[in-house]
Amino acid sequence: MSTQEEKTRKALDSLSRYCKAMGYQGWDNFDGLNSRIVDSAPFHYSYILRLIWIQFFKRFPLNLRKLTLVPKGYNPKGLALFVSGLVYSGQYDEAKSLIDILMKLSSPGYNNVCWGYNFDWQSRKFLTPKSTPNLVVTVFVVNALLDYYKATGDHKYFDLAVSGCNFYLDNLILFEDPDSLCFQYMPGSRGKVYNVSMLGATALARVYQINRERALYDKSKKAMIYAIRALQKDYSWTYAENRKFIDNFHTGFNLVSLCKWMEYTDDYCWERELKGAYNYYLKTFWLENWCPKYYHNSLYPIDIHCSAQGIVTLLKLMPYNTNSIELAGKIADWAINNMQDNSGYFYYQKTRFYTNSIPYMRWSQAWMFYALSMLNYSYTQ
Repeated sequence: MSTQEEKTRKALDSLSRYCKAMGYQGWDNFDGLNSRIVDSAPFHYSYILRLIWIQFFKRFPLNLRKLTLVPKGYNPKGLALFVSGLVYSGQYDEAKSLIDILMKLSSPGYNNVCWGYNFDWQSRKFLTPKSTPNLVVTVFVVNALLDYYKATGDHKYFDLAVSGCNFYLDNLILFEDPDSLCFQYMPGSRGKVYNVSMLGATALARVYQINRERALYDKSKKAMIYAIRALQKDYSWTYAENRKFIDNFHTGFNLVSLCKWMEYTDDYCWERELKGAYNYYLKTFWLENWCPKYYHNSLYPIDIHCSAQGIVTLLKLMPYNTNSIELAGKIADWAINNMQDNSGYFYYQKTRFYTNSIPYMRWSQAWMFYALSMLNYSYTQ
């Protein structure tokens, strides 16, 4: 076992002990509105105060959640990442126990299973209540169910994954024309976000690989066509049609989605686009020591989510880079050296002036658990 392999294993073991001790429950960087203080006036009636409150909690480096009565909780997306990581580690019983919790957290009121976040979310336009289902969380749960199904052969979990895909096929197509379609993030949203459509397309393609239902392939390709048309001349993606920032981890989402879509469908029509975008990603978002840049033109904030998605991206795109495992190990090494606490958890962000070391369970711990589990598994293959 190499030094890097041993370091990865120890970091993963330490993180795993921390997460299990917490019962996989924790705080989230967006959970400010879970504060019991917000239930009282004037917060209850003012979207401006709610928006300020949630952004303050996200950005402030000291954790005020105990003081303001924000409880720890299960986050469905975080649980899905833990399930996938546990499957990579061969811990199937532990994974099933988290799936059982996920099934209890499925959003009510829909014909198919679906999931949302465990906190209210105030945007500039509207308030989204907790448990409002959205495509991104549902897709991550679908992929966790498919990971478990692939490992165990229990068809029950494949059927649940199909149900999750049917939820957003039935409820979240924002527009569709003869050639393309765009998925919306959640019921009622109007934003055209590229990674949302690509994530949805790839989950459909993964189910299609198993059941060969042609309609899934057709819908998934139309959603992928929509996102591929948005690829810019330099092979970058902006976040959305009306939000033009270019960032690290959403680009990673897109790369993994496109790579896996072609693998699942055996349709390699966009290999040139994938190779160009992957080259852009490697050249643009990483310093020489494999510290992640957040934006294409800005280092800060240095975010653990970028490191985790970087590891995942390198490993998922192994067919396109012979040094993938080595480079993923370098990303992990930087994160372990600079962002892991002695107690096992990973910090949230480093800015130019301070480190935000609040131990967010979904954003930081679940993502790094998933990434390090995948890397540790890759070392054994």
